[in-house]
Amino acid sequence: MIVFYTAVAGGIGSACRFFISQTIQKTPSHALFPYSIIFINLLGAAGLGFLTGAVTSNHPLLVIIGTGFFGGFTTFSTFSVESATMLMQRQIGKLAAYLLVTIIGSLCLFAAFYQIGQLLF
Repeated sequence: MIVFYTAVAGGIGSACRFFISQTIQKTPSHALFPYSIIFINLLGAAGLGFLTGAVTSNHPLLVIIGTGFFGGFTTFSTFSVESATMLMQRQIGKLAAYLLVTIIGSLCLFAAFYQIGQLLF
């Protein structure tokens, strides 16, 4: 049953990513920089950090929500495509900013929200 719940959570996470991405992509500034992917991945890192800090390592919610929802919500593949596109177009400054914000931001948010999750639960 846990596989079913994880799959459902993944579908919900993917749908949430779609709606957030579509909303942000309607803004004029999104054409200049992939803000929606950054926002989604940073939000996912914070959420997964909170969840991981709040529940024990063998808790089923970690699999269902962590692997399912946040696995469907965040997107490494789109991050990779956006990064490769910037590299091929020789947009090195934009690529550097994108990589730094996404990678460093995700690590910092995960760590901060992990601590918050541990403190609250």
